[in-house]
Amino acid sequence: MNYRHAFHAGNFADVHKHVLLIGLLELLMRKETPLCVIDSHAGRGVYDLGQVAAQRSGEYREGIARLPEAKRTQHAWIRAYLQQVQKLRQGGPALSYPGSPALIAARLRTQDRGLLIEREHEEAEALRAWARTQARLAVHERDAYEGIPALIPPQERRGLVLIDPPYEEEREDWKPVQELLLRAWQRWPTGVFALWYPIKHQVQTRRFLRQLTQRGLNKMLSCELCIRPADQTLGLNGSGMLIINPPWTFAASAQTAQAELWPLLNQEGRGGHTVQEWSQAPDSKDKD
Repeated sequence: MNYRHAFHAGNFADVHKHVLLIGLLELLMRKETPLCVIDSHAGRGVYDLGQVAAQRSGEYREGIARLPEAKRTQHAWIRAYLQQVQKLRQGGPALSYPGSPALIAARLRTQDRGLLIEREHEEAEALRAWARTQARLAVHERDAYEGIPALIPPQERRGLVLIDPPYEEEREDWKPVQELLLRAWQRWPTGVFALWYPIKHQVQTRRFLRQLTQRGLNKMLSCELCIRPADQTLGLNGSGMLIINPPWTFAASAQTAQAELWPLLNQEGRGGHTVQEWSQAPDSKDKD
């Protein structure tokens, strides 16, 4: 597998994904009942953007490097995200960056727990070393396509599953992801699922989302942020997050968060951002 989290940590898509992740956690934790959070492709937990991998790709310069300090932002989710970055850097390297496991760990309460899945041995070992200092976390070195269905529904009965697979391994129309989502939703129909997906061509993403609705998934919300025209074919144009069973008020808050993020991440004024419900197949204007 040629995908490594360290090359992409802190890029614009990572920022978008992590801000929405924080929003989901904050809304779900408004209830006192226990929560289980599962991260499907957890990576190392924390990263140093000053190391070779991040410096070689330079992707973080289009992401976290463009965001102002937390006190200068308006949206609570963005402030919380930047505060976590700043807190990590106060106790470590100047370019420390929290991956999704660190963001999850910072928000778990005493009644909650986190399950971190990582199949790559080297990454899993680094994750275990970091997680030893974190309470309420368990690391599973296994493939997420087998692991997620095996771990749900959790004993807490409430929870969130973050799915962020390496799309280099996905076939046309992302069929393995479709099968995983359907199987997981059938096993845990009340769970909240958040799937990150790349936007490289809008026709592909529209087809993927429409196929999920046609296969029976409902209560879906897509949150997309593009820093380039969505139909450009030269590379990664945008970041998408598909939420199944989104918490109440999430859609409105995600819309305002993206409205603040977009001009910060997109200095050329191209692309755009949308939040769309997919409770039924969209009309003919979205068909290819």
